[in-house]
Amino acid sequence: MNKQSTIYKVLLLGVLCAFCGLLLSGVNGLTAPIIEAASIEKEKANLVMIYPDAEFKEVKDFDDPTGLITGIYDAEGIGTVYKIHNVGYNSNGFTFLLAFNNDGTVGGFQVLEHGETDGFGSRCFDEEYVSSVESLTTSDSAPLLSGATLTSTAIKQGYDAAKALFTAK
Repeated sequence: MNKQSTIYKVLLLGVLCAFCGLLLSGVNGLTAPIIEAASIEKEKANLVMIYPDAEFKEVKDFDDPTGLITGIYDAEGIGTVYKIHNVGYNSNGFTFLLAFNNDGTVGGFQVLEHGETDGFGSRCFDEEYVSSVESLTTSDSAPLLSGATLTSTAIKQGYDAAKALFTAK
């Protein structure tokens, strides 16, 4: 076959692409467990704020119809931690962790990041509101906060999404 022909060049390119695809697949297979372990370790710094001595396992397959739950972590023998992102007053939204103990009580509520307005939406992350959320169970509804309605409604939506997944398991 003539090395200058179009057919030869197409076949050569096809063989090279197949080889590179196989090579990339092999490298991915080798590095995937390492990447997953690093991901859990990075997130563990946040998770230990709620369950300091727990061993965590990431839950991969979950169906959250709201799209608010960005991660679920099982604290073996203790409870489940939900990472939630929602939008309050600030259009960038905020991210928080909400944990349910195995008995259905709230195990913790921890804000990871927010840009809510000081004195208004940020009140949802003050000790008074946080302790009111931490005193709830799966049979309760998250409280709304006057003057911070958008932010507390967003927290309530995240709480309800996590509660639905927790009670469904």
